[in-house]
Amino acid sequence: MAASFRGRPIRSLRMRGRNDSGEENVPLDLTREPSENFREILQNVAKPHGVSNMRKLGHLNNFIKLLCSISHREENFGFTYEEIIICLRLALLNEAKEVRAAGLRALRYLIRDTAVLQKVLRLQVDYLIARCIDIQQSNEGERTQALRLVRKIITVNAMLFPSSVANSLIAVGTDGLQERDRMVRAAIAIVCELALKNPEVVAKRGGLSTILKSVIDCQLSRINEALITTILHLLNHPRTRQYVRVDVELEVHTHTHTHAFTILFYNTFTILLNLT
Repeated sequence: MAASFRGRPIRSLRMRGRNDSGEENVPLDLTREPSENFREILQNVAKPHGVSNMRKLGHLNNFIKLLCSISHREENFGFTYEEIIICLRLALLNEAKEVRAAGLRALRYLIRDTAVLQKVLRLQVDYLIARCIDIQQSNEGERTQALRLVRKIITVNAMLFPSSVANSLIAVGTDGLQERDRMVRAAIAIVCELALKNPEVVAKRGGLSTILKSVIDCQLSRINEALITTILHLLNHPRTRQYVRVDVELEVHTHTHTHAFTILFYNTFTILLNLT
């Protein structure tokens, strides 16, 4: 009996309608009109009652499968981008972290160009993304999806990057080590990436100071190298040099920490600035 059970194909073990993650296996018929499938998915995601969270999770995953199977043209959806975003926005307000993570993932697949990103920001979804980053309640999967969505925004159009999300990333990067936040290095890496593509939003939110603080706190030379290179890159170009405030970012960190490496780091910046 045991041997025959072990020999069953994996699919037969999931006939109860759930997979290993608890998600309900919601059937998706790709031979139907895409608009009909989208209607069924969005109706179930948006329903406040009568649909379990695990079933909503299944529908959100079907949304991505459907999106990948058709071309990204609004006429194929049967809905406007705004209507789709409003439905997905509801997933980010769900009490289940799995549903919120799936909603973030669905948005990442939906955002393909600047026009869609502008619609997402116009509907103030960025505040919900920031909320997902801020929450620390054994929800690493959700926060990982949020950070992946953030990187997608940078890739699509970094100049539209919302300050609300920048604030959350910088807050995690600044205080994450004290709070033993496992996402701190990922957050700082994204802040560095954003600093290269949109230094203004990072500088205005105090992100450059966070990068310098991370240089002091981190003991790994490869990471420190990347952090220092980010600042040096900004100093190397006249257009971005204005964002590194010597009297604030560099002076404060030098007076607070007397480590020889920090002093050397400061002297390097001073020399570079004197050459201009």
